[in-house]
Amino acid sequence: MSKPYARSQLASVTARGGAWLVDIVASLVVAAVVSGVAGVAADPLGLLAFLLVSVGWYVVPEAVWGRTPGKWVAGIRVVEADGGDVSARAAVVRNLTKVIGGGSILLVLAGVVFIADSRDNQRLGDRFADTLVVRV
Repeated sequence: MSKPYARSQLASVTARGGAWLVDIVASLVVAAVVSGVAGVAADPLGLLAFLLVSVGWYVVPEAVWGRTPGKWVAGIRVVEADGGDVSARAAVVRNLTKVIGGGSILLVLAGVVFIADSRDNQRLGDRFADTLVVRV
């Protein structure tokens, strides 16, 4: 059942940043281990495994539970703008911008500016997917 969220329930930039830090470190460690098992990191199979784990770390748990392990630690989750559970499509859309912009510190900082500039604390991926990140 959907419920609207008040602005006071929106996740702060700090909570989102903490969740991102937990997720980026953990996902890179897991991806490195998996790619090492799949093949040498320079091997195409190893690179594919690294990419799948890195992207899947965000998309799969958000589509299933509405949050990544980092968001769970930070006490936040992703919901549709109407308050409903996030859809698989929205989880993919909101995370595509991470794949595109995650490799550059300038684009990560731009994401922080988008959150700070948004009435609903939305980064660009949230705006495209029509999602919110809220405290739970």
